[in-house]
Amino acid sequence: MWLRMGVILLAVGFQVPFAAKSPESLRQRYGQPISETFLVRPGIVVSATYGTSGNICELVISPRRMEPDPNNKMMKRWPGSDPINDDVLREIAEELVPKSEWGKYIMPTFIDGICMPQNDCAGVEEDYQNVAIFRSNAGVNGASRYETIRWKRTECSQN
Repeated sequence: MWLRMGVILLAVGFQVPFAAKSPESLRQRYGQPISETFLVRPGIVVSATYGTSGNICELVISPRRMEPDPNNKMMKRWPGSDPINDDVLREIAEELVPKSEWGKYIMPTFIDGICMPQNDCAGVEEDYQNVAIFRSNAGVNGASRYETIRWKRTECSQN
């Protein structure tokens, strides 16, 4: 019995703990990230999601999350955050993806959906040859809750 206990203690003692102290340590252990978030303006972030080749498939421009909320894992808009001025959203979108890369304008689509609990998926989508840009409706004239830019690459349709 003591021998068995000693072997178990040795096995537990020799396990190498993993400390996620830097982006490099995470990449070494898990590979390249499938998404990242960057501060683009005070209080505004952009989250990039990548395809299998490493190309960006989606950008989400949204208010920066101010406080951790364990119940808020998937929403693009943080409760209590103010909407973002549409001119600022457009400026950031064109900074991230120049208009020349959007391709030919195809058509707009009004989306009148309801997503619980924040009801943050109604808005307007502008469809271009290479990207689709969705801007949520904040219920405030000249402001939106968030904006997404999605590429129409084959690898992106798999996400």
